[in-house]
Amino acid sequence: MSSSASATPPDPGLKPLFLAALRQRFKGEINRMSGGEMARLLGAHPAAAELAFPFAYLHGWHWLRRNTPAAYRAEVLAGFKNPARLFLMRLLLEAADARAFLRGYIEHWRQAPPGRLAQQQQLLTLLKGQGGDPQRLIEWMLNAWEGLGLDYSPYDQAYQALARRERERYQGMLGPEDQERLALVDALPDPGPADERLDKLGLIPAMGCPQTCRHCMFIWRPPMRHTPDPGELLQQAAGLTESVLFTGGDLTRQLGDFHRAITKMRPVRTFAILLNGDFAADRPTTQQALSEMAQAIRRRPRGWPRAQVLLQISFDEFHQEVIHDPKRGLRERIPVRKIARIVELAPQFPEIQLCLLHKQNALNFSMAVFQQGVFARLAQELGRRGHQVQVLSAAPAPRQKRNPLKPEQQGQVVKDASFILAQHPERPILLTSSTIDAFGRAELIDPAEAVQERDRLAAYLQQDRPLPPGEGFDSDLMLWYNGWATLFSAVHICLGDHRQDGLDAILARRRKDPLTNALRTFDPRLLKAYAETRHDLPQIIARSSGPHHLFHRLTEEPEVRLHLTRRLLGLG
Repeated sequence: MSSSASATPPDPGLKPLFLAALRQRFKGEINRMSGGEMARLLGAHPAAAELAFPFAYLHGWHWLRRNTPAAYRAEVLAGFKNPARLFLMRLLLEAADARAFLRGYIEHWRQAPPGRLAQQQQLLTLLKGQGGDPQRLIEWMLNAWEGLGLDYSPYDQAYQALARRERERYQGMLGPEDQERLALVDALPDPGPADERLDKLGLIPAMGCPQTCRHCMFIWRPPMRHTPDPGELLQQAAGLTESVLFTGGDLTRQLGDFHRAITKMRPVRTFAILLNGDFAADRPTTQQALSEMAQAIRRRPRGWPRAQVLLQISFDEFHQEVIHDPKRGLRERIPVRKIARIVELAPQFPEIQLCLLHKQNALNFSMAVFQQGVFARLAQELGRRGHQVQVLSAAPAPRQKRNPLKPEQQGQVVKDASFILAQHPERPILLTSSTIDAFGRAELIDPAEAVQERDRLAAYLQQDRPLPPGEGFDSDLMLWYNGWATLFSAVHICLGDHRQDGLDAILARRRKDPLTNALRTFDPRLLKAYAETRHDLPQIIARSSGPHHLFHRLTEEPEVRLHLTRRLLGLG
């Protein structure tokens, strides 16, 4: 069973999808920049009002070269036909560099007949300020542009820098500072009870995925080779919960461990696993993978609690993105047809509940999420296979969110839904969506591409008080095969090595740890304590995509985790 990309020849139908996605992304960036973001970046610059518009399109010039292969730029821009903007499309396509773009922009308005367009008046004002000298104005504008400090380095270089930061973060796990922190926790009295059970438990057999999705929270993943046999861990973990989640990227290669857990963990009723769907290379392979999951459920002895597999498949505009491969041309990262195979076959197995995991975007603000985008592509593919898709229900998220394509608009988003294939009305398939926090590669995605939680962050900061239980970090345990015991929502916060320390010690630390308890409610004391040891809190807040992202950033360094713990304990 392979998780590598399919060797199927490229589908010529992918080009319209590729161009449409790039046009939407480009339009979103231009609208965002011209709608106020560039003015915000310019800040107190004396000519911010006059520079905001040309700089928004200069940003677009850089964006195109960073995101669009040269062979497709003309076709991407051909979709924008507003007569008043055609000269900008030409400059975006033909200008050799930023200087040439500005030269063309200045000359266009100098040669244009006098009119009332604000952009012309603004340019002429700038030109007058430089004594009417176009060359002098170009140099002045370039100096202002460079002063913004915007980074347009190739993604590979940017990812390498982020990967180094991630590697340093994980290499600090259970180092001297963490050991000192855990010693403080161990010395605290235990509030009990010692026989607590967890709502769920995560198991991480390995960390890895052959895909490089642009929204993934991981770039560098901790190597986990030569881990010990998990038998003892499965036996111990079985007594802690009725629900386990196997995760760690794509676990296609670890399905044997998953099947073993099903047959060994007697008290567990829900066995969830997260896969990217790339295993569904053809119908026989997909049938076999699903059948083996179902057979593992059937092999559980009679008298054991009834159990079910919750098969979670990543499915969104990023996993199913059409990308340009220099060697193979256009291809889907994980083809929709593979997801269609899983959706088509899963209803045959009552032991399996299929759930598609989706990332919220502008389509989630209406039922358009089922009529456009990746879900529409799935329905179309299933239609080619003779299936009719029927949406049964759609439930909104409890909070209103901001539309990334229209930031001035707020509304409810479709969060959870269910649908069926008409041939299997008794077997609903679930779809649940979530936001994207700016971890890993997601730090570099366009803000217009996904729903974020900045409004929630702003509201939290204004209230300056802990959030209700359940609103902060999920503090259930993740047990790694290499020994780490981390929190569900913060895999960089480690409570020890469960192989060496024992699960009883890990659970006691989870109960006693003041940092874990503070993160459960986003205790604002953590912000004040962080500011005592680092001076970049305002910058971190400005770059945070939501409360989870903010508190993740605040706790990434072991020295800071130690300081926060000491402060929460009232120590100097």
